[in-house]
Amino acid sequence: MTIDVRRVREEEFDAWSDAIDIGFNTPQARGDGQRRRRWFELDRCWGAFDGATPVGTLRALSLEATVPGGTFVPLAGLSAVTVASSHRRRGLLSRMMAGELGASKERGDVLAGLYAAEYPIYGRFGFAAATTSANWHLDARAAEFSRELPGVIEIVDTETALKEAAPLYDRVRAITPGAVNRTRAMWERKLDLVPREGEPVPKNFLHALCRDERGEAVGFLRYKFGEERWTHERPDNVVDILDLFAINVEYEARLWKYLADHDWVSEVVGKGGRREDELWRDLLVNRRVAWSDDACDAQWIRVLDTPAALSARRYQVPGRFVLRVVDKDGFADGTFALEGGPDGATCGPTAESPDVTLPVTVLGAIYFGGFTAARFGLLGMLDEHRNGAVARLSAMFQTAIAPWCPASY
Repeated sequence: MTIDVRRVREEEFDAWSDAIDIGFNTPQARGDGQRRRRWFELDRCWGAFDGATPVGTLRALSLEATVPGGTFVPLAGLSAVTVASSHRRRGLLSRMMAGELGASKERGDVLAGLYAAEYPIYGRFGFAAATTSANWHLDARAAEFSRELPGVIEIVDTETALKEAAPLYDRVRAITPGAVNRTRAMWERKLDLVPREGEPVPKNFLHALCRDERGEAVGFLRYKFGEERWTHERPDNVVDILDLFAINVEYEARLWKYLADHDWVSEVVGKGGRREDELWRDLLVNRRVAWSDDACDAQWIRVLDTPAALSARRYQVPGRFVLRVVDKDGFADGTFALEGGPDGATCGPTAESPDVTLPVTVLGAIYFGGFTAARFGLLGMLDEHRNGAVARLSAMFQTAIAPWCPASY
């Protein structure tokens, strides 16, 4: 029987939602269709159907990404990507991906992004890792900061957290290359505002705001305490950071200090998407009492519209390049003249000979400034046609801080 790949219909949504949970090996989570329907855009939900049975899933979110310079560009955030083990190696993911990427390009999305559960899958669709992340640990007993940190900490209820953290996050993401916006649905999930039917609202999480001298929220924290633990008759407990952001490094440090100052806590742990390089560490008297592990790729980016993407961002140093972008799927393919600098950029098709030829995957990797063109030159993953072009391209695309996306999707 022919497998039908298309958008999901309203009456199919619950079964399609259950297929997501089966695909992620969590069949116990089935029955969450009603809640997901509240959050998912039906016209961006794709399925592969064997008769009436969904055997593949993919959905996209309508998001905005912050690019270097502070401009926002439309991004299709892909998630819930599964194919049933009984239907693998039939091209179903390729067909779903082609459908959504084509629709995303038509609706004006400049980029597509995702978080890859499995590394080898998405390069063939034009995606590449553009940001990184890591887990961070702070020895609470040894944490001492080199100067007094500003800000007053206030524990707040969930309603206040949503009211004040959401606009604060928008301020933070505006100055953070690689960040995406958080939709109302993303906040509802993050703060557990809409529990599954029949389940209570979790109560083991706390929210705190850091306020400046005017009482304005400048930092946000969501955290929980681990199970009580004693070692050699001493309290030896961990507090886990679930979400932490602030408008500057000092306020970030203040939130880490707040957690380290708790009695009975020996370690503060930030998991699930912290920066690979956390700057607050350098405000410690002894930076060795904070350490990272599990550094890995985070947000993957795929350029859909090369002129729009390259003209939207700002560049560290001024320059002009002719880039040949190779994209087998055609979305970003072509030869383009880019002229830009700190104040803006223009980009459009050209018949000129290229300075550099690179695949769309490399363009996605360097787009936010997290990786350099020189890196991919050393790897033999791009071609330099004029001496020094790759070095100049690297200098032009680099950013003062590494990109980071504090809102996975």
